[in-house]
Amino acid sequence: MQMEKNAVQAYWNKRPCGFAEVESDAGPETGFARHARLRYAREPEILEFARFERWRDCRVLEIGVGIGADYTRFLRAGARATGVDLSSQSIRLAFQNALAQGLAPQLSNADAESLPFAEAGFDLVYSWGVLHHSPDLQRTIREVHRVLKPGAECRIMLYNRRSLLALQCYLRYGLGRLHPFAPLSRLISDHIESPGTQALTKKEVHALFRMFSSVQVHSVPTVYDLRLGRRRFAPHALLRFVPRSLGWFLLIRAVK
Repeated sequence: MQMEKNAVQAYWNKRPCGFAEVESDAGPETGFARHARLRYAREPEILEFARFERWRDCRVLEIGVGIGADYTRFLRAGARATGVDLSSQSIRLAFQNALAQGLAPQLSNADAESLPFAEAGFDLVYSWGVLHHSPDLQRTIREVHRVLKPGAECRIMLYNRRSLLALQCYLRYGLGRLHPFAPLSRLISDHIESPGTQALTKKEVHALFRMFSSVQVHSVPTVYDLRLGRRRFAPHALLRFVPRSLGWFLLIRAVK
């Protein structure tokens, strides 16, 4: 398990999420701003899901801050936000991002499977596309539950195994490489992002979050479901023709 976690950490230290899209010839502030514009244009679902402005004066924990696009948005909205990431390189860049905007970040290099926080301390735990990289996802969800105040909620995005993107993965790495009987979960683990990436069904999500008092799970079609190339995507307008159930993102809201 520790070797798997080390591999995940090494992957994201080498490739902090989003940093490849920051212009190398621009200053940090300009580059981070460009990344944020691209992020929310490509994944507009974040804005409605996170509802940054709702959390003013609330204690927010973001797990997996990447280079800080969402984290700094929580801070600008007035949240008392804390952020963690397994990648020390990501934390370094998120610090730069926050400081460039005149913000005072509270960031630390930490493992989501063993959060360094007391019980019942947060009004919101937020994580966008991160926890499915944890080797022990169930332990991570238990930690999310532990640090939430009673009646507080988490908002988490995980990947959907029954999606068009997962089908593309099977066609390319299963059928395309003459492994038609390879388990889809293994193909995703081996070929999508860091080693061991997980994608779940809605039934599996409900099982993972069974300790919460209420759980809502919605799948959302994304530009990644209609990818035309490594960095080429079909227009957002075409997403209306994709059944919602086949979207790559599972948006989860769960109340403790």
